[in-house]
Amino acid sequence: MAAYLIVHRQQITDSERLKQYAKGVDDTIARYGGRTVVRSDEFVPLEGAWHTGRNRDDSLPERITVVEFPDMAALKTWYNSREYAPLKRIRQEAAVCDVAAVDGRRP
Repeated sequence: MAAYLIVHRQQITDSERLKQYAKGVDDTIARYGGRTVVRSDEFVPLEGAWHTGRNRDDSLPERITVVEFPDMAALKTWYNSREYAPLKRIRQEAAVCDVAAVDGRRP
């Protein structure tokens, strides 16, 4: 059953380092059977204090990313992998994000 990584980027603290993350992350995701299904600065906040972003504008950095993995085990294996570790560190140091793993079970 599919599992999803959901990232809400709220702030960019170092755009040059974040570019290093962007260059390498998709390859690591693919190695673990994942694929990015949503990466967008354009979204409609229905509740809460979310603000739409603007690509390449650090003053409007908000972005939503959703990555699908075959299952929760693959997602967690990727997230804790040696390949992703240096990129994760870059993301954590270069941006403020909320990150969640969601099981794709249907009700």
